[in-house]
Amino acid sequence: MNRGILVIFAATLILSIPVVNAELSDYPHDEDGWLTRLAGPERLALGDEFGCHGMPDVSILEDPNSVQACISYVNNLIPASRWGNNTLTFGLPIDSSQHSNSAELRNSLLGSGIEAIDNTQFSENFSEFSSFEVNAGSLEKSIASIESIQSAAQENGIVIMSWIAEMEDLNVRRDRDVVAWIDEQPFWFTTPGEIISSQTVVVVDSFNNTSSTVEVRQPSAESGLWETPGNSLIVTKGIDGNSLPVISVKYANGTGLPELNSTDNHLREGWRFDNGSLHLSLLPNTIALIDYNSGESIDSVQVMEDTFNGMVPFIVYGLHVVDLFEWSSGFKDSSIRFTWLVEPRPVTQMDWILPVIAGIVGIVTIIQMRRLIRTDNPSIQLYRNMFESE
Repeated sequence: MNRGILVIFAATLILSIPVVNAELSDYPHDEDGWLTRLAGPERLALGDEFGCHGMPDVSILEDPNSVQACISYVNNLIPASRWGNNTLTFGLPIDSSQHSNSAELRNSLLGSGIEAIDNTQFSENFSEFSSFEVNAGSLEKSIASIESIQSAAQENGIVIMSWIAEMEDLNVRRDRDVVAWIDEQPFWFTTPGEIISSQTVVVVDSFNNTSSTVEVRQPSAESGLWETPGNSLIVTKGIDGNSLPVISVKYANGTGLPELNSTDNHLREGWRFDNGSLHLSLLPNTIALIDYNSGESIDSVQVMEDTFNGMVPFIVYGLHVVDLFEWSSGFKDSSIRFTWLVEPRPVTQMDWILPVIAGIVGIVTIIQMRRLIRTDNPSIQLYRNMFESE
């Protein structure tokens, strides 16, 4: 094949690569590098959760298969939590659960291991999922409301907010005053995946009327959930019906379990006795010995589900997170823990006319260069005259 034709073909192929690549995937997207660099690891270590909000420019109601695509995107870049790798939370659209593809969406979410959703409109047909719907507004300036947060805490026993850092390419500011107030409140700063994974309570293995010790065991984590400590509220009564105070809590090997204080607000192992009740957080497959006053006889032990340290849970969703650095940079020193509903970046679109123009210019340039080379053929006599003139 003529060398000139090869050159032209190669130039055309190179110029067409961006267009070809855009058609290779069913879900074209660009990655957010902050998930793997700096911002992602930092937020993961703090206790944030990484969930999904779908693929760019795709409705999960119209295309339920995109659920797994988003989960794969997140899983390939970062674990869902410090407690477990698998994604548990998915952000759903506002659309009605009566959508014709509602059943397909439900099956896709279940098949992908999703346990928590952010939309109660789906609760009737999506009873298999735990629903955590925003009930206290958002953190944006002039939108955040302390009154809404207080109302949610009192009425629902949980506070759920949202946060978005960009709207229509404009940066959005957080409400600094409200965030500062939140940081001072006795909330359990947590995430949906953390809450549902920590709801398994301890089992009482042994106690008797003559002993001052109760042995409890935290069961294995439920299939599909994370290996978080389970939160239990334990009330132990003596033979006269009075609540018995706890002296200490130890592991089975005699090592003391860490004692919590009233300001500990991020999930970890530990215990705190308060107002006649024991708040106990214990890792799965762990045995603990609860010691009471040796002068008291134990009559009954009651175990109930608890929140961590007896605090009101506080959740914040980062919505449509395409740039983790932008979404998280204002909260480096905050106690708030976020559930980042990640959405891959849309592919940067290139106007089709630009590659065409570039290709035409390239081809014309190559042709012109070849023509000039062929016509620029000085005679031997010219070179002889040049040397002789010297």
